[in-house]
Amino acid sequence: MKPATDTKSDTRKRILDIAEELLLTRGYNAFSYQHISSVLGVRNAAIHYHYPKKTDLGVALIQRYRRRFQRFIEAQLALTPAEQLERYYTLTDAYFERDQQICPSGILTTEYQTLPQEMQQEANAFVDEMRDWAVSIAARGRADGSMRYAGTPEAMGLLMLAALQGGLQLARTDQAVIDALKIQIRALLGLDASLP
Repeated sequence: MKPATDTKSDTRKRILDIAEELLLTRGYNAFSYQHISSVLGVRNAAIHYHYPKKTDLGVALIQRYRRRFQRFIEAQLALTPAEQLERYYTLTDAYFERDQQICPSGILTTEYQTLPQEMQQEANAFVDEMRDWAVSIAARGRADGSMRYAGTPEAMGLLMLAALQGGLQLARTDQAVIDALKIQIRALLGLDASLP
């Protein structure tokens, strides 16, 4: 028999997992605790026990994304900027291949004006971290000579983030968009556009 704390932890994780799926396929405003409790086979009160308000659940989801993203970045510290760019592409591919989901930053910025203030603050921090990482790739690529492009690393990083985030939305109607964007970003950076 599992200790009670393990059961609580498992339930919290299951709630977050279901909420994440709903967020990435429907959006924050299009799901309720009823959707989660139906999948879990429990009453809404069980969800409220772990997350008293939907805002609490939303903040917990974004914080989980932020922790995952930090681990993702840390796992690539030894890679070259070009290799990190290719890993960046794997994030886009992973969301698209899972039921044509929009990435968390994409859905959070799309619904930003309707999110509670606490979620807006977490979303801002998350998007800033993603942008900073993209800028870092562009800056380090220019510094080591592997990337040649017009403009600033800040603008190039923002372009990469915006293109890939928007690409996930467009790919819902045209799957070729993502590959076309990858090729174009490589070309803009002066990299071999034919890379996988």
